[in-house]
Amino acid sequence: MSYQPYRPPGDDEGRPGLPPLRRGYEDWTRETGGVWRVIVEYANNGQAKPPTVVKVGQRSFLHFDEALASAHLTAFEYNPPDPWSLQSREVYRDGPHSYLVVLQGATSTFHMSVRAVRVVTA
Repeated sequence: MSYQPYRPPGDDEGRPGLPPLRRGYEDWTRETGGVWRVIVEYANNGQAKPPTVVKVGQRSFLHFDEALASAHLTAFEYNPPDPWSLQSREVYRDGPHSYLVVLQGATSTFHMSVRAVRVVTA
């Protein structure tokens, strides 16, 4: 199985017909007093349970920018159990706080998500 390229609507014309990009995300990433972590999410091996594995980074960050820098490095360096015999890695920034990583192995393609997340308490 391989992933097929997708061309979103309005891609050629610089987003005509699409809603404007949301603003304000940067504001809450600069808030202080919280703890940021990096998480990695990927599909578990075959029919294994649970079907999705979420690894929460042990290191805590007081600032979003530090957590995002760590997520960036993790996207390029972390190797999940699959695919077998990693051949290539493509990293995409899919949001202001996350990366989509496509991993091509010798016989199959997998993906994982790497995100900088803020710990929320009740």
